[in-house]
Amino acid sequence: MKIGLQLFTCRKQAQKNLFDTLRTLHSLGIKYVEAARINFDDSDIEAFTKAKEAYGIEVVSAQIKPHILADEFDKCLKFLNATDCKIAIISVLPTECIIGSDEKLVEFCKWASELAKKYKEHGIQLCYHHHDFEFIRSGEGTRFDIILENMSEDMNFIIDTYWTTKAGINVEKMLERLSGRVRGIHLRDYALYRKFVGRNPANYALGDGVIDFNWIIDAANANGVTYGAIEQNTKHPFSEIAKSVEHIRKIGYGEDLK
Repeated sequence: MKIGLQLFTCRKQAQKNLFDTLRTLHSLGIKYVEAARINFDDSDIEAFTKAKEAYGIEVVSAQIKPHILADEFDKCLKFLNATDCKIAIISVLPTECIIGSDEKLVEFCKWASELAKKYKEHGIQLCYHHHDFEFIRSGEGTRFDIILENMSEDMNFIIDTYWTTKAGINVEKMLERLSGRVRGIHLRDYALYRKFVGRNPANYALGDGVIDFNWIIDAANANGVTYGAIEQNTKHPFSEIAKSVEHIRKIGYGEDLK
């Protein structure tokens, strides 16, 4: 399994100067990137092309909002082809599906399945990236059960360790349940922090939370996952990325992070 970085982690820096951001990531040992929160336009293609030539950085996947994947299909396809990226990812459910009825969710699944078929015709695997709200109870199961029942086999999945843990779901069981359909895994640590008398969840650099990533990576490898992307929502992305990279090296999976 290739291990790299989800660009959401340093999105503000990437939006300001993508090439300089990729250069900094290279200095931290990052070779593989899941593109996110950029424009996916010609200037971004140019930045990734230069970074590949200069530093060997590769785009392993691209996480994009669903309406952009559909409404700007030609632009997305151009970016994917130009960067030799074979995986596109639906970043999040539309708001009307998050707060709406199960029927709305079923409609989205059918729509997304048709979109996956369209991308597949061009050699691109479309995947769905979950959060925690998919695991809300609905009927005798969860809304994620509805997604699995109504997404076609053309759709694969990206598992997120933070959102899975926050929802109280066992990551290994998720990997086994979706085995053969999981292309990537977002490596995000999880822990509770004290706020007055409450306890709130937050994501952390790998090794600073409660998730055992040695076990997670072993399970991902056993279930055919092709890449893992370090991810974190932090005000200090580069120092936190460095900590996460060091943790991956410490537990013996740092071959890609040099």
